[in-house]
Amino acid sequence: MSASAVYLQPAFILQHRPYRETSLLLEVFTRDYGIIPVLAKGVRKEKSRLAGVLLPFTLLRISYLDKNELKTLTEAEFVCNFPLQRLGLYCGFYVNELLQVFLHKHDPHSELFQCYQACLADLHANQAIEQTLRYFELSVLEESGYGAEIDVEQDSKVSERYDFFPGLGLVVASNGCVSHDTLQLLACKSPLSGSALPEAKLLLRKMLDEHLQGKPLKSRDVLAKIIKYL
Repeated sequence: MSASAVYLQPAFILQHRPYRETSLLLEVFTRDYGIIPVLAKGVRKEKSRLAGVLLPFTLLRISYLDKNELKTLTEAEFVCNFPLQRLGLYCGFYVNELLQVFLHKHDPHSELFQCYQACLADLHANQAIEQTLRYFELSVLEESGYGAEIDVEQDSKVSERYDFFPGLGLVVASNGCVSHDTLQLLACKSPLSGSALPEAKLLLRKMLDEHLQGKPLKSRDVLAKIIKYL
């Protein structure tokens, strides 16, 4: 069976690990083919010209042979990168893990690919990090088919509060975790500030946890020890 080839596909590396003595196994998020496993042969050799290119948070154009489940890298071109430091770096690991946990391999998510790139740009610029994370979490839930209805009824009372329950979604609750106003901001993807930030954080945590079903996110645990953004 001859291998087909994919050329110059926009991609980000979500994770890499050593394979044998000179190669890497990559988990790659591509624009048109979703998350795919890729074998990068010989890139750990001292003279490999790709050694400094195959890095996280770097937009690449990759070419590969598509013969088996495990693709074989043939070329990688640097486009741009988003160097992340300190808090932004840990947040970058977190959004990478969200993609790996919630997306099925080979399912294309071109819009989420653009959201991911915009998220990295905001993390790099250290701009509205909490808001950036909340809206990326919401995009992951929506794109992966787990999104819950967060629009409130037009005739609902502004003073009403809501809570999220697995299997039920949002329910009016006097001591609920989120207000009517915060839900409207989230539905319109408007800027978040003040009490809307912790409310959105708690709501998205509950929505994510419903589908994680007790599975821990390693990056969330690490980041939670550093700052209470997640």
